[in-house]
Amino acid sequence: MIASSPIFQQSFKLLEQHLSSIQSAMDSFAQAMSQYIEPLLKLQQPLLQLAESVKKRERIIKAFQECNLWLAPSMLELSDKVTQLYYEGKKQVIPSVISRYYKKNDWYILKKTVYNWNNNRFFRPRMNIINDALDAHMNGKYTLSIPALLPHIEGITLDIIKKYNLPKIDKPLIYTKEQYGTDGVINSPSRAFSEMPIDAFNFEDFIAIESLLYYLESTLYFSPKGKRKGLRDLKKDSQLKRHTILHGIQINYATHMNSLRCFLALDVISLINDNDEK
Repeated sequence: MIASSPIFQQSFKLLEQHLSSIQSAMDSFAQAMSQYIEPLLKLQQPLLQLAESVKKRERIIKAFQECNLWLAPSMLELSDKVTQLYYEGKKQVIPSVISRYYKKNDWYILKKTVYNWNNNRFFRPRMNIINDALDAHMNGKYTLSIPALLPHIEGITLDIIKKYNLPKIDKPLIYTKEQYGTDGVINSPSRAFSEMPIDAFNFEDFIAIESLLYYLESTLYFSPKGKRKGLRDLKKDSQLKRHTILHGIQINYATHMNSLRCFLALDVISLINDNDEK
C-alpha cells in the first residue's frame, strides 16, 4: 500500500518536520508580537473611554448652544439635566431651569459665584461695578445690569492679554481672521483662552470655554456692519449683542436671561486667574 511505502513515509516525515518548523516559527512570532499587542490591548479601554468622553462633550455643547447658552463653572451639576432635556425635545424649558437654579434660596448660587470673583486678580478692581450690576439684576433692573457688565467682559480679558503680553487685538475675546465678502468677517476664538493658564483645565472647563466662544462669535459680537439688516429690525432684536446695545441701537435687550448671560460669560472668564500680585 502507498501508506506503507518507504517513499511515502519519508515524505510524511519531511512534512512533519516542516510543519514543526512552521509551528515553531509561528510561536516565536506570536511571542515577539505579544510585547506590542499587550500594550495595545491595555490602551483599548482608555481609548474607548476617550471616544465616549468626546461624544459626551459634543452632546453637551450642542444642548447649550441650541439655547444660546453655555456651561458655566457655577452650574456644572446642571450639565446632565440640560443635555437630557434637550435630547428629549424639551429645549424650550432649559432657560427657565437655569434661571431657577441661580434664583433659588434668595440667589444663593449667583451671589456665591460673584463673591468668589473677589479672589481673582483680574476681577478684583471691578467688583464694585459687578456688585452694583448684581443688585440691579436681582431687582429686575436689566436695563442697568446688562450695559454695566457688557464692557467688562472685554475689559477683564484685555487686562489678561496685557498681563501675558499677547498680541493686541480689537476684540479681546475674539479676533478678526479675514474679510468675508459683504457678510462681514470670520471670527476665531481668542488667544485669551488658548494661551492662558486655566485653573484646573478639565473636561467641564473645556466645554464651558468652547460653548462660550461659540456664542461670542455667533451672537454677542455681532456687528451690523456689512449686514443686510435694517435699523428697525435691530431695535426689535432681543438677543444679547454687545455692539448694538452699547451703541444705543438695540433697545429690546433687557431680559432676565440676557442679564444672566452676562454673569455666565464672566463666570467662564474667571477660569483664568493669576495670584501673582506683582
